[in-house]
Amino acid sequence: MVLESEFRKHQKNAVSGMSAMNTAPVSGTTTRVPFRAGFLAGDLSSLGTLRLAGSRCRDCGIALLGERHRCENCSSKNVVHEAFAAEGSVYTYTIQRHPPPLPNSYSDPWSPRPLAWIDLNDGGPRVLGPIACAPDAVRIGSRVRLVCDVDWIDGEGREVVAYKFVIADPTTER
Repeated sequence: MVLESEFRKHQKNAVSGMSAMNTAPVSGTTTRVPFRAGFLAGDLSSLGTLRLAGSRCRDCGIALLGERHRCENCSSKNVVHEAFAAEGSVYTYTIQRHPPPLPNSYSDPWSPRPLAWIDLNDGGPRVLGPIACAPDAVRIGSRVRLVCDVDWIDGEGREVVAYKFVIADPTTER
């Protein structure tokens, strides 16, 4: 985890404040917030229980990451909010060779990482996310699982929880 003040040494962008929605006290006075409201489901104080959240249209069936009030595919308002499966498979990927902009965290020094489109199981959406592995360890079709963790500290001292994926069973890859 890299503190926001350390990010500013590397980039000039400022971190915008996050809304107070979906916050969770952790221990003492520390508060956790999701990287974006409506994108994580579960108890922020128990990171292992978190899932990606979104909406599913009851009319056309599409699943969308992030809670929506209208379907982006057919414009229906007949949507339900749900937590998606924590497992999926790599649809395609690339290697990210440059560090992301603020407020995203990255290792210092930066090292390349796979960034993939993941098809979540059980009819979940296709989502974009980093995979925590060596660039040569991922393949199209690799089985992955979701991992949520504190990724950075925002300007108000809150722990910001974000997601990534890890190879589900590295012994079966390649």
